[in-house]
Amino acid sequence: MFGELQVFPNRFQNAADALVLQKDMWAVAYLRQFQLHDLAKTGDSERRQLLVEYALEARNEKASGAVLDLTTS
Repeated sequence: MFGELQVFPNRFQNAADALVLQKDMWAVAYLRQFQLHDLAKTGDSERRQLLVEYALEARNEKASGAVLDLTTS
């Protein structure tokens, strides 16, 4: 009915809930691309800073869903 499904366990998720996500409807949106900056030297060490701003983008919020309050018995 729904085609092939993949199940991925998530230890940070509530065990009574199941999230249904369509992977091609989610993306990483970069607000600021990766930038590498040199910082001040301390002795022989070379220090750098990596800057980036990004967010998780939902391309179609109706393509995903959740099944809540499942029982395990």
